[in-house]
Amino acid sequence: MQAPTSRPIPTSDVTSAEIDELAHLSLQVGRLQLLTLVADDHFRTKIGPRLPGMNVGMIALDAVGRLLDDAENSRLKLTDARVKLDTIEHQPSGYSYWLIIVLLGLTAGSLSRLFGGDWPTFAMTWLAGAAGTWLRLHLNTRHFNPVAIPFASAYLGGLVGGIAVLLGASTTPALCMVAPGMILVPGVPLINGVQDMIRNHLTLGLSRLGFAALVTTAIALGLYVATLLTGVTIPVAEPTLFVPVPEDAIFSALAAVGYVFLFNVPARMAWACVICGIASHTLRTICVHAGIDIITGTLIGALVAGLLAQGFARHFHGPAAAFAFPGVVAMVPSAYAFRTIIGALHIAHGTADPALLADTLSLAITVVLMVGGIAVGIAAPALLLAPRRRLL
Repeated sequence: MQAPTSRPIPTSDVTSAEIDELAHLSLQVGRLQLLTLVADDHFRTKIGPRLPGMNVGMIALDAVGRLLDDAENSRLKLTDARVKLDTIEHQPSGYSYWLIIVLLGLTAGSLSRLFGGDWPTFAMTWLAGAAGTWLRLHLNTRHFNPVAIPFASAYLGGLVGGIAVLLGASTTPALCMVAPGMILVPGVPLINGVQDMIRNHLTLGLSRLGFAALVTTAIALGLYVATLLTGVTIPVAEPTLFVPVPEDAIFSALAAVGYVFLFNVPARMAWACVICGIASHTLRTICVHAGIDIITGTLIGALVAGLLAQGFARHFHGPAAAFAFPGVVAMVPSAYAFRTIIGALHIAHGTADPALLADTLSLAITVVLMVGGIAVGIAAPALLLAPRRRLL
C-alpha cells in the first residue's frame, strides 16, 4: 500500500540542475511516484522508479515532509537538504520485522471478530494472517512480482485457515478463509485512485485503480485456490454481522495497530491513528445499529476520520495520510470484493443462476460505493481545511 504524492515546492533561489538533483534525492528517499518542484515560473516533474513494496513508509515520508516544509519556508539551504535527505534514506526502516508479522496477524484476527467470528476463529485467523504476512514480507525482500506476492500470501493464509476449519477449530469457516486475505488488500491505492479521479487526475487515478483491482483479483484467486485444495467454501451470499459497539471499539483499535506498524507510522503519531480507527469504524457500526445503511455509515465514518486526520496533521506537523489511512483501512470492503470475484468465477464456470448473478452484481456495486464513500470522506476535509498552496 503506497501513498504517492505530488507536491509543489517553491525553490526560487536554486538552479535548474539543483532542482533536478533535489527531485532525484527526494524520489529515492520517499519512494514517490511523482514529484514537482517549482521555481518562480519554472518547474521540474520527476517520475519515480517501480515501487518495490506494498506498504507506506510514513517515518520517511514524515521526515521528508518536514524537510520540504523547511525548504519551502527558506529555513534550509539546498546543501543542508542534501545531507538530511541522505540521512533519511539510510535510516532504519522503522519497526521490527517479526513485530510487524505478529501485529498484522492480530489485525486479521481483529477483523474476523468485527465480522462476527468466534474466539477460535480469532486465534486461527491471527495465525493465518501472520503466516501470510511473513510470506508477503519475505517475497518483497526477494523482489518478486508485485501481483504474485499477494496471490501467494493469500493462498498461504487461506490454506492455514482452511486446515484449521478441517480440524474443527472454527464454527465460522468463511471468515477463517477470508480474514487473512483482508489485510493484503491495497486500500491506499484504491482510496487514492478515487481521490485522483475526484481531483481530475484521470490518468494517475485510473492507473492506481487498475493496479488495486489487479492485486485484489490476485488475492481472491489465491483464496479460491485454497478453497479448492481444502474443500472449505466461501459463499457469495452471506449476511454481514455487526458486533456490539464496545466490542467494535476494542477490535477496531487492535486492527488499526497492525497498520500503524505496517505503514511505519512514527511512534509519536501512533495513538492518533488508533483514535481515527476507533472513531471511523465504531461510528459506522453505531450508524448500522441505528438503521442507517452500511454505505452511508461508511461515508460518515470516513468523514470523521478525515476531520480527525486533518486536526492531528496540524498538531503533529505531519502528513494527514499517516492518520487517515490506518484509520479507515478496516472499513475497506475487502470481504465483499473477494466474494464478488469468487461469484464472477462461479459465473464463468457456468453457474449463472439468477440468484448468483444478483448477489454478485449487488456486491460489486456495494464495493464501488463503499470505496467511493471512504475516498470522498477522507478527501472532503483535506480539500476544505488544508492550507492553500500554489499548485500546478
